[in-house]
Amino acid sequence: MNAVMVKTNEAGFTIIEVIVALVTVSLFVVGIGNLFAQITNTQHDSELLSSATRAGQSEIESLRNSDYTALTAGTNIDFSSSLPSDLPDNSTGIVVVTQPSTDIRRVDVTITYPISHGTHKVELTSLIGIIGIGK
Repeated sequence: MNAVMVKTNEAGFTIIEVIVALVTVSLFVVGIGNLFAQITNTQHDSELLSSATRAGQSEIESLRNSDYTALTAGTNIDFSSSLPSDLPDNSTGIVVVTQPSTDIRRVDVTITYPISHGTHKVELTSLIGIIGIGK
């Protein structure tokens, strides 16, 4: 009886190839996950910056629409309690009033708030003068 030996060529992956593929895919997934986390943090920081800027602009407009004589040079106005609720706790809002020349007040608005990697400060400045028919 003739026995015929048939060689089979089994195709497949070795365990080393599978491990290398898994490590490569894992590194890719971790990298994408970190990228999404950074995008989320940046988006959140951007939203806080926008909210703080709007709060500062709103305070300037409020001062612009208030009684001009109430803006006394050398005073500080703390408006921290009226900051928007979407800013983190411990956020502060301060207005410093100065008088660079007669009939003009300068208001420097500073809003400071904590972010994930420290604190951020938004600074706005505006000049407010007496406006009217008599001026």
